[in-house]
Amino acid sequence: MGESESAMPANPKDPAPAAAAKPAYTIIKQQHSRWWEARDPENELVCLTVYRKGTREVVRRLAA
Repeated sequence: MGESESAMPANPKDPAPAAAAKPAYTIIKQQHSRWWEARDPENELVCLTVYRKGTREVVRRLAA
């Protein structure tokens, strides 16, 4: 696996009580591919997108 990022806020000092209640989704770039994965807290694949921006939007909507 390549790059990875969490669905947590960019600024760790921001209060996020909802994020503390349930674990975050994870965004991972597939190695040697242009696809991005969104994975749930149990590490199950939720969706694949071509663009990271699209994956971020899916995670944002799921986490809301």
